[in-house]
Amino acid sequence: EETQFHREALTKSDGSYSISELQEGVYSVSVTGPGGQLSPRRDVVVGTPDSSVRMDFRLPTPLGQPPGTRDEGTPGIGGSGMDLDALRRRLTLVRGPDPQYIREFLPEQNYFGAEFGAALREFTPLNRRSVASRWTYSVAHSIENSVLNARSFFGVGPLRPSRVNQYELSAGGPLLPNRLSMAAQLGRLQNSGEVNGNVQAPKADERIPRSADPRANAILAGLLGAFPSALPNSPHVTERQLNANAPRKIGNKEGSLRLDFRPAENSALALRYAIQDYSEDPFELVIGENPKTETRNQGLRASLTRNFSPTSVGRAGFDFDRAAAALSITERYANLLSALGPGTAVPDVEFQADSFQDIGPGNQFPRFRAQNRFQFYADGTKITGRHSVKAGAGTARVQVNDLQSDHTRGTLVFAADFGRSEIENFLLGRPTQFLRTFGNPYRGFRSWEHFFYLGDQVRLTPSLSVSLGVRYELQTAPIEVNDLTDVGYSTDRNNFAPRFGFAWNPRRGSLTIRGGYGISYGSVFPATYQFARFNPPAHPTVQVSAPDVTTLLAIPKTQEVPAQRSARNVISPDLVTPYSHQYTLGVESTLPGSLFLRLAYMGGRSFHLFTQNIENRARPVPGISPTTANVDERRPDHRFYDVTKIESNSIAYYDAAQLSLEKRLSRGLAFRATYTFSKNMDLGGNFTNTASGVERPPEAGILSSELVSRRGDLKGWSSFDTPHNLTFYYAYALPSVGHIAGWKGLLLRDWEVSGTTVFQSGIPWHVQTADGPGFGNVDGVRHDRPNLLNPAILGKSFDNPDTSGSLLRHEDFDTIIPPGGRGNLGFHVFRKDGTRNWNVSIGKAFRFRRGGEASVQFRAAFLNLFNHPQFDKPGFDLTSPFFGRITNTVNGGRVSQLSVRVNF
Repeated sequence: EETQFHREALTKSDGSYSISELQEGVYSVSVTGPGGQLSPRRDVVVGTPDSSVRMDFRLPTPLGQPPGTRDEGTPGIGGSGMDLDALRRRLTLVRGPDPQYIREFLPEQNYFGAEFGAALREFTPLNRRSVASRWTYSVAHSIENSVLNARSFFGVGPLRPSRVNQYELSAGGPLLPNRLSMAAQLGRLQNSGEVNGNVQAPKADERIPRSADPRANAILAGLLGAFPSALPNSPHVTERQLNANAPRKIGNKEGSLRLDFRPAENSALALRYAIQDYSEDPFELVIGENPKTETRNQGLRASLTRNFSPTSVGRAGFDFDRAAAALSITERYANLLSALGPGTAVPDVEFQADSFQDIGPGNQFPRFRAQNRFQFYADGTKITGRHSVKAGAGTARVQVNDLQSDHTRGTLVFAADFGRSEIENFLLGRPTQFLRTFGNPYRGFRSWEHFFYLGDQVRLTPSLSVSLGVRYELQTAPIEVNDLTDVGYSTDRNNFAPRFGFAWNPRRGSLTIRGGYGISYGSVFPATYQFARFNPPAHPTVQVSAPDVTTLLAIPKTQEVPAQRSARNVISPDLVTPYSHQYTLGVESTLPGSLFLRLAYMGGRSFHLFTQNIENRARPVPGISPTTANVDERRPDHRFYDVTKIESNSIAYYDAAQLSLEKRLSRGLAFRATYTFSKNMDLGGNFTNTASGVERPPEAGILSSELVSRRGDLKGWSSFDTPHNLTFYYAYALPSVGHIAGWKGLLLRDWEVSGTTVFQSGIPWHVQTADGPGFGNVDGVRHDRPNLLNPAILGKSFDNPDTSGSLLRHEDFDTIIPPGGRGNLGFHVFRKDGTRNWNVSIGKAFRFRRGGEASVQFRAAFLNLFNHPQFDKPGFDLTSPFFGRITNTVNGGRVSQLSVRVNF
């Protein structure tokens, strides 16, 4: 896109392109691939008319799915620009990271987390577009039906009906010729039907309470009513495994409108508004296990770009993003204890060893949140001689209004304790712990975020260029608008991030050597600083060890604050922003046959990552035999129960070698094959940690004993360490069969096969035990690890449900742990099943030329084509009745999707 006009060019069969007869000036160049994938826009300066400039692009191959719009989207409710819960699920449960080589550390970008394919703070301004010269339209529909899908590995019986329908309409064209154009898009998704899953449910003789107190039996009967009436039906897996189905309904509506206006020949204005509404009536295999969800995300963006001269360009912009969410408990769950009287709160029930499925959606629900973000930014580029100088700055105001729960309904914790199993304690109404938080949970936080950057790319010689830059970021410590909460830490003000890079092309041949270094800063997540709200006197947490289940009836049904001992949540006054040192070195070469080869090293050291730890634990006291009942008596500070503290004290280490081979589109074929060998370690906290206590796995960052060091206790493989990763993307346009006219030729032309294949190591996990006498250290915190008696099993992968139970044995561990001490088993010392997945799509295009161009595209996509199960880790708690047994998969069966798109 140039100051005077717009030029387009198609690549030749070898992937090359040329644009001639351009005037002097700064041009913005972008490339759209055959599958709709986009390259980043890059600025290039064209000098005298008889000179030439070369610019190479490399595109990801299409995956058979529509391209995303991340650069123009609205932020997730987590406030980091993406859904942290979904990211953590992908990293630590489903498949692990997607290793990415950072080619150059640009000062205008934040690369925190980018090496794992998840840049948490990536920001891309609204880019200008050329004014459309003609109207285009598109209509699309995709369907997914259980009739075409396959059953998952542990499924019982035929698949129940379910269906997904997705619709999309889009249109764009000029409103004023060569001056103003618009683009609009509307989409809707409807997902309804049965969801299949596995739960641990009571057997027939475990459905009647056994307490001697009728009041306790009434409570237990209500809680038992959360489980399905069906009895366990998979005895070959575990004696309590129930494969069941439950209905779910999801609705999603989204739309966007964009205007591109050229007020003058040397300027461009872009405006975009987007909105998305999402609602979900969740499935409930166990009543209440998921919250009812309603969200609305909105974004308004504007940018003005102006070319001041042929060698200088500037831009200013404004973004407004609003994310709102309401996550509430379901009506069926709220009525579980209705027989005890109106208004009786239904607690969450946690089974530490997962002997039964937990009851309730989690202690953080209900939750109602609205987050507003107002951001102004400006940047500019000036090219003079050998230098290309860029600078930019921005400021943002962040408003978070949030009603966040934390044990507001109460939480009952059952474990192997008192000489009985977890199940026996539940049926007798003898929990290990009860927690309940009181007070007004609503808060409103306000903060500022600022950044500026300066960079220079210098071409020292025709074959050597270097880049230098610096970036500065500042996130102020938030304040609560009603002075209800003091977050307890101050603003971190020294967040300077230098950047350096070089590219050397010896003899100006096909070989290029690149290297780069940069520092990238993360942020203090809203979930992190809001942790400070749950503190006395305004927001105390009652914590009772070894209570009777009838304690529920003694707790007031209102949120009136009781004057008594409380737990305490603390954010360290030394809390600072986490940051990463990132560095890369790569050797690249173009090869015959339109091939591109890269061998690269990628490394990183991250500091001040967030962790959560629990202090004021029960200690050994002379003359007192440690039991669960006297945990509170043995705490050093009798004013409080647990003192939970967030600190920025974890370190992460990442080193990787990556070999990548790409083939540019030629003769209808394009592919990219990448193998990464890596090692990723940390001290219990990684770059996604909020340390708010809602991470999965929840024990991340918490020491097994208060009397040991973090490095000695938790240094080990990161929760998403995957040593081996092989990923293959490909797209192949099948050759036409001769020159056949008529409908036969139309049918045989324009077929394409594309897909993604991933082979990856499994992520790590470890064995844990209960906290009670004979099982753990009896310090009141449930993150104990046992002693290992058989070192031969260290590092092994347990990935087969037929053998895992015999390979992982109780005899290999010992639970005799000194009070307040720890076992010798390390953190994350085993691995679960890896990833072996094929996603393939087949497409056919019908192209017509009558009064313009039109096409109809059909596509069939198959996710997990070979229906390969990816097994979850085995039962990892020594006190669990299915310890060592694999009971679930993290993926579903094969899913088939059919879609059609009409462009005209």
